[in-house]
Formats: sequence, C-alpha cells, structure tokens
Amino acid sequence: MNVPPPICLTFDVKVPELQRARISYAFRVFSAIYNYRVVNDNAEEAAIRIEYGEKASSVSRSRCFHIPALYRARSLQDPPNKPLNLRYSDEDVFLFYGIDGVSGKPDWLGEIFEWISSIHESSVTNRDSAGRIPSRYFFETFGISPRKPHATLLMAWMENALKNGHNKEALSKAPSPIAGAEHIVVCSQDVDFYNVDKFSAGFRLIKNMAIAVRPYRSWSFLHSNSNLFLDLLRGRRVGDYLPELLARMERHELQSTIFMVARQGHRRDPNYRLQALAPYLSEVSKQGSSVALHSSYTSIVEDGTLIPELQAFEKATGKKPMGNRQHWLRFDDHKKLFDAVEGAGLSFDSSLGFTEIVGFRNGASFAFPPYDFEGERPYHFLEIPLVVMDVNLEAESRKQKKDAQGLADEVLGESRKWSWGGISVLWHNPIEHLQVPKEINQVFWNCAPRPQSGEKWMSGEHFVNQCLSRYQNAGLLEGVQTSA
Repeated sequence: MNVPPPICLTFDVKVPELQRARISYAFRVFSAIYNYRVVNDNAEEAAIRIEYGEKASSVSRSRCFHIPALYRARSLQDPPNKPLNLRYSDEDVFLFYGIDGVSGKPDWLGEIFEWISSIHESSVTNRDSAGRIPSRYFFETFGISPRKPHATLLMAWMENALKNGHNKEALSKAPSPIAGAEHIVVCSQDVDFYNVDKFSAGFRLIKNMAIAVRPYRSWSFLHSNSNLFLDLLRGRRVGDYLPELLARMERHELQSTIFMVARQGHRRDPNYRLQALAPYLSEVSKQGSSVALHSSYTSIVEDGTLIPELQAFEKATGKKPMGNRQHWLRFDDHKKLFDAVEGAGLSFDSSLGFTEIVGFRNGASFAFPPYDFEGERPYHFLEIPLVVMDVNLEAESRKQKKDAQGLADEVLGESRKWSWGGISVLWHNPIEHLQVPKEINQVFWNCAPRPQSGEKWMSGEHFVNQCLSRYQNAGLLEGVQTSA
C-alpha cells in the first residue's frame, strides 16, 4: 500500500470555533476515505495545506488549496435551505450553501458535513407508525434521488479540485484500503425469525400467506409459503436455515455478520432465545462470518436497554460483539442511539438505512463515525450505512412498480463507480422465502460478487479490522479496538 500523503487544515481567524469543529470533522472523514494522513499545521513542509476561510491567504505557499467558508451553523430544530442543483461532470450535485461568487468554488467540507452529520433529519419532528424518523421525507421534500451517494460525489469533486484545480471537470474515485478489493460490501443477516417449534413456524407461515394476499399481492410469496406449510406438516424444520446459508455462502466465498437478538420485550421481537441458537455460533465463526447484537424493538425508543442486552448477548455467546443494528431499524433520535452505541463500547453500528426505499440515507457510500452535536466531536465508532435490504427493496419495487434487480444494481453500481465502499446489504433469510418473495431473495445471489470481480463481501468485524487504520491516520476512532 502507498504511504498516505500528509495533509493539514488551517482556518481564517474569522471562522468561529463551532464552525471549526464541524468543518474539521468533515475534513477528517474526507481524509480517511481518500487516504490522507492528517497532521498539524506546519508539522511537515511537504504537507498539503487546506485553507478554510472567506478568501485565500495572501501569503504564498506551495501545495495550498483554499475552500471558501460558506457553511453557517444553525439550530438542530431549523430545517436546511433548499439546495442548489448544480451540474458537475455530468452528475447532479446538490449544494446547501451555493457557490462562492469570487472563487467559483463550493464549500465542499460544509456540504459534506450537512450530509454525514444527519443534521438534515434533526428538524423532522413527526415519526412513523413504528416511532422512527421518516428519513425519506428529506429527499421527497427537495426532489433529491436517494439512490445517488451525494456526499461521495462532493468528496470526489473536492479530490479532483485538490489534484487538478479547475482545469478539468472530473470525479476522482478513492483508493481502497484492502489489496485486491476494489469495492467492499458488508454483508449481513438479521435473524428475526427462527424455527424453535412447529407451532411458531406454522403461525409464521399462515401470517405470511395473509401478507402475500395483502399488502404484498404476490402470488409467488403465497405459493412459496403454502408449499413451506405443507413441508412443515411433512416434518421438515422450516425456518432452520443457518446451516444451509453458511454452506452456500462459503461456496460463494462470502462472509457476513449475523445479527441476533438477546432480549424479547415486545411482540415484534423475534420468537427465539439466543441460548437455543448457541450451537450455530461456532459454525458461523468457522465459516469466516461473525455474530453481532440485534438490539430489541424497545431498546432505544422506550427502554434504553442496549447495554443490558449487550451483557446478555455476551453471557449467551461467551464473546462481546463488535457491532449493533437496531431491530426494525428502530430509533427515534440519533443522539439516543449514538450515545448508547458508544457507551456500550461497540466498534460499529449499521442502523442508518431506509425502511421502505433503497439508497444512501446520509448520501454516503462509505462508512463514517457519526457526529455528536452536544460534544461537537466525532463519535468513537463507525456507522456502516445500510443501502439495500430485502424488505425495503420489496416495498419500493412493489409500490413504485420498478424492477427489484434494477434498483439493487443501481444503488450498488453507484457505490462501485465512485467509491471503495464500506456499505451494508441485508437479507434476513436468502435461503427460504419467509421474509420476502423468492424473486427478491434471488436478487441477493445475483448481486453477490463472483471470484476475481474485484469486490469483497465481508463481515462488519472484518471490515473494521482491515480499514481502521485509514480512519486513525485521519485522527478518528481513537481507542477503537479490533477483534482478536
């Protein structure tokens, strides 16, 4: 791997401290993704110098790049201004702070902060029927496509300007931190149902047949679950899918993170007890995959039980997990979720995704530490954006009458085109058609990379282990531990 070049950020004296903290955060995330080593001002003469201020310094310095200070801090309760739609390098780029009239540049770092900090969601006060933030509201309000990684495009524009100035419009792709992997996908399965007895399996299949009629209106889902019900009556353990899943993933050279729930406190929590599935966990590890915490339905919104659930998980499995994902992607406040994840000492979370559409909720086709507005600092864990899952793919395909394979290909294709990845996909059970119709499950296997494709599907734990140094070179994720 190439030694990352040093880079530093300096501020005009007029830039307020609050603005400096937020811009520094965006700068460090950009540096991590594009493989720069962040150093102090004047630490190295050869360092690339980013000057952030109203206008460029009058002092002549080599390797100096000016970014206009257009970002303005606002209350979390205030919605963003309508963004300017600008065409750059044949792509639609959305700018909340416009273009500087003197230099003709945008405030790349301010724009990146707007996306990855989740501040655009903080002003949304209504919640959906499950108590979640209706994250698609922002995209619908401004007519922005969620299937474009807007923060990634801004980074790619900034990198091109940093390297080539205004001589050529281009979007520069960041180099991968893993040799032989041009693009990285964190594969995952949420175990939301498992066969613990014949009665619970039969009840699930009857429920699925009702869902097939309405809302899915899917003949294939009805047919599949009817056949599974007959198989159940003949003695087959329908829903006992982990052994076959692991075997098939091994044949495809895929690894995954299996998220499991350790506490049942609500009717929407899974039917199993984690201790009963413990025999499978050693097989997961042997296959190269891993197990992480799937926090329960009420763990954040009502009960604040993420840490006790983590302790229960560790007691049942004998190992502390590195990551978390909320069951039903359910949280009602970013700070509550992020504080709980950091307080539990976890290395990653993967709860930021859409529930009914596919795409990039934070405009990011890369993993990033979330931002703490109270402490005005980055959190000490990685958020791995969830960009495609079986449930939201089915919902968007059905409601918008769009081809499911085409939707998944579009989102993954955008990430492959502009970045080295660090995004997550989720299929609950790609072996049996218990969660979605068979054509949606087939999308998972169609998207899975083939050998020598240059793409790797791995677990969240493997991703953190392999990529952590990138973020730490940029001054992020101090103290985060990798697994043994």
